[in-house]
Amino acid sequence: MTAAPASQTRCSATPAAPRARPSIRRRRPLLGTLGSLVAVTAAAFAATVGGGVSAASASTRDWIATGWNIYLADQFDPATAKHFFNTSSSFGTGPKASVNPVTNRFAANAVLVYDSYAQFASDIQGGAISPAYKWILYDPEEWSQTPVAEQLNPIKYLTQFGQLAHAHWYKVIEAPGRDLGNVARSGSACPELPGEDLDHWYIRCDIAGTAAAASDVVVVQDQVNTTNPADYAWLFNNARHQALAANPQVIVDSELSTNHGTAGQMAAAAKSVNADGFYVSITSPVIGQADQFFKLMRAAGY
Repeated sequence: MTAAPASQTRCSATPAAPRARPSIRRRRPLLGTLGSLVAVTAAAFAATVGGGVSAASASTRDWIATGWNIYLADQFDPATAKHFFNTSSSFGTGPKASVNPVTNRFAANAVLVYDSYAQFASDIQGGAISPAYKWILYDPEEWSQTPVAEQLNPIKYLTQFGQLAHAHWYKVIEAPGRDLGNVARSGSACPELPGEDLDHWYIRCDIAGTAAAASDVVVVQDQVNTTNPADYAWLFNNARHQALAANPQVIVDSELSTNHGTAGQMAAAAKSVNADGFYVSITSPVIGQADQFFKLMRAAGY
């Protein structure tokens, strides 16, 4: 998961085929899934979120992008941007604890992004987080922003991050990168097997299930598979199955990126999976590609 500028040990066996979400009593519908699961997922999300997120139609899905990307999208095509992000079912993310990333008075929820549990714990202790934030996102990946200890043991830190955030009344989004498998070798809580690719490591080690048990929304970083629909669906479907097994009320989103595929390929990948919503990573110079993607999705009834 990339941000735009300016802005314990447990490994699971290979999963069975994805199962349907169990029936959940309808309360305040907010988000929906594709097909026959729309009403069930909406009720699950409504039962989970709280914290100022208002009711919406059962067909509404959540959309996540950086606050900066939402701003750029609004400058490029206000009507399309408002359709997806001027709604209380969507989210605008940002890295600054003192600044609300959602501008233009959009109704999207402000989400503070952390790549490091250690930094989040420090900010909690220091009272650094603006009251504008009710949602916190943890995005550990194979990069310098995530401490090596957290990269080596995502199971431990995904759990601790969610517990700490919930203890301070935040709602939690967790989006662990599949590239954590690249560092899952010596000293790792769930080492990568010889010849194992990142998708299979992610599923075998139950990364999505661990995240779901500690959070309200899980983002499956599936964007690298956008141009290969079979791989995109395999990773998301298995991750969703694990997430719902760990937490039947969790919302499971998938990620798309303008760095992977055309607008048409992004839309095809999005429509191929039973996602509750989507994180859309947008590279600023190709905001037009993102706008084309959103138009395709809106035309398809999203």
